Amino acid sequence: MKLDEIITTLSRGDLTELPVETLLAARLQWSELLPLIEELMQKFIVKEALTDSESNLLFFGICLIVDRKQCSCFDSLINLTNKDDCNSPLEILLGDFIASDLSTAYYILAQGKSEQLCFLVNSDQAGEMVKMAALSALFSQLHTGQIDRETLNQSIPGFIDSLIENNHSIALFELTNLLISNQFNQYHNQFVGYVESKVIDEGPAENQCIIDWDNQSIGYSEWESGLISGDYDVIDYLSQWAGFNAEAEMNDEDLMAVFDDLMNTPRELDDRYFEALDNQQPFIADIQPGRNDPCPCGSGKKFKKCCLN
Repeated sequence: MKLDEIITTLSRGDLTELPVETLLAARLQWSELLPLIEELMQKFIVKEALTDSESNLLFFGICLIVDRKQCSCFDSLINLTNKDDCNSPLEILLGDFIASDLSTAYYILAQGKSEQLCFLVNSDQAGEMVKMAALSALFSQLHTGQIDRETLNQSIPGFIDSLIENNHSIALFELTNLLISNQFNQYHNQFVGYVESKVIDEGPAENQCIIDWDNQSIGYSEWESGLISGDYDVIDYLSQWAGFNAEAEMNDEDLMAVFDDLMNTPRELDDRYFEALDNQQPFIADIQPGRNDPCPCGSGKKFKKCCLN
């Protein structure tokens, strides 16, 4: 497959199936494709104004940067994601990648360096999901011995102050979970104070976990659970996305069945309808997962990073 064919396919916005053959070809011609991706990254960093086809190509390009472990692009990825990630051009560009894969991207491309990740957590421009991904990557570096506890601990007070100042309560709660999971017990009393003063108010169960400094109910290690990895295969990862997963899509027959049900529903309700209701069992709502529990959809992500959004 020629380079211009790869670019044309990855620039399309109407893809309903993952372009596996094109991605395989992009790997083989990565050295030729990379300069174009780098140019698009710089354009987005400066202007945030890309055409739809450029955005589509850049999305796949960023995934390939992680797949190819193109660590020379790490600084550009940091600058590109140092932006608001809610209802913003960054969210339009990366979509679910921010919540599902960005932490792995940071971890792989950082090569054990922490300065740029710390920069993102302390940034006044970065959004909460970006900061959560940076925090997860940092604590994964701790887990794999790429950063020591003392070095990471020197940055934690600044993280706390910055997250509170920017009113990033979700990211602050994520940091709390990471501190508990990694036994940074020196911050226990400080965070109990945040619960008592309502700086953190995630609900009775979660608040009590902070008071008890007990991680059992509010989270788990993303590295140990496989949510962050030292390897990234663009085809394996993107094939799990609903948009590229045929089994997750409702086919035409399903849509027609729903349409028929709606069309055949009686417009008028008579006494027989209400008599039938008398024999039905009362509705009992399903137990909702906690914010940090595995998402019930089976994606492997935390509920707050998946279907809760």
